[in-house]
Amino acid sequence: MTIQEAKSFVGSQLRVSWTCRKGNEISDTVHVLGVGFVPLYGPCLITDIGEICLDRVVEYTNLSPIQEVA
Repeated sequence: MTIQEAKSFVGSQLRVSWTCRKGNEISDTVHVLGVGFVPLYGPCLITDIGEICLDRVVEYTNLSPIQEVA
């Protein structure tokens, strides 16, 4: 996931799969609060469950309904 992709999901509900530091894959539903740079980790999704490093994201699905622009 790139920073530009991540920024487009701010305020959205996502189903995200990522690898932890031990190499295990974790999946969870998160609310994306923002995208930031965390020293020693790099760019991260800031979520309601904590930070998720973008380079560790394996798969994601947007669960928020698409809103039409009037």
